[in-house]
Amino acid sequence: MGVIKILSWNVEHFDSDKEVKIAQIIKGYDPDVFGIYEVEAASVYKFMKAHFPKYTVFITEGQQSQEILVACKNKNQFIGVKFQQKKEFKSGNPSLRPGAFLTFEYSQKGQFNFLFLHTDSGSTAVDFGNRTEMFDHAYNLKRKLDFDSNSKVNFIILGDLNTMGLKYPRPYQSDKIVETPEELEYLDFYSNRSGGTSGYKKVKPALRRLTKPAGTHFSKSYGISDLDHIIASDHLQFVGQSNYGEPNSMDIKLDGWRKHLGNQAEIEKYIEEISDHCLLYCELKV
Repeated sequence: MGVIKILSWNVEHFDSDKEVKIAQIIKGYDPDVFGIYEVEAASVYKFMKAHFPKYTVFITEGQQSQEILVACKNKNQFIGVKFQQKKEFKSGNPSLRPGAFLTFEYSQKGQFNFLFLHTDSGSTAVDFGNRTEMFDHAYNLKRKLDFDSNSKVNFIILGDLNTMGLKYPRPYQSDKIVETPEELEYLDFYSNRSGGTSGYKKVKPALRRLTKPAGTHFSKSYGISDLDHIIASDHLQFVGQSNYGEPNSMDIKLDGWRKHLGNQAEIEKYIEEISDHCLLYCELKV
């Protein structure tokens, strides 16, 4: 049995001051496929040439200030590597990121599809609506792929999904507050619900959110929140991962500030020097 090693990480405003530390951490996992978020094309391209010369690199582009970088290791098993920038995920807002869609054939194992997303961040009604629309685009992409192939395709959604819920800015709308668990319930519900009665819309996405410890983001103001996720076709299997302080094996390993849980000073030092988001790592069985 082989594995595809997958990594996803919001590196929080990537810059040259922390590129060596970020490179060391990523290299420690030796990923086959990875995505990093909140980067700028010029600086991160130099970073990839210097630290990851054996990877093919793709970077989104547009009016948004922050880009998504996707990297795929140059392996003989990966055939016909293709990258598409999915502009529908911008939801008509030029400041939002497009979806970064990577596809390749794994030798004698079929096609694998990776959708890297950095969705709208915010807890207002507009932000929540944009995220909902972006999630719907992701489900429709999976439906279309399944419909066209007449089977469940190998499909993975990963990234900073910003599942921070919804809080209306006006007090009289306080009964409309949605917390993170409710937004995640929405994701789980529509991961297995048809979107219509005809054509590809009638197909159920057949996806599941991979297991991990709750809490991938830390801020001094709000504490721990659960923003970053990996969602995969429900037939795919993953190698169990251990996590700091978690006795049970899970699909995803979280790395970063979580290794300092219980030590507020060390957590704040880590997020200041590297990132306030955890790195997500998993191993897909093929």
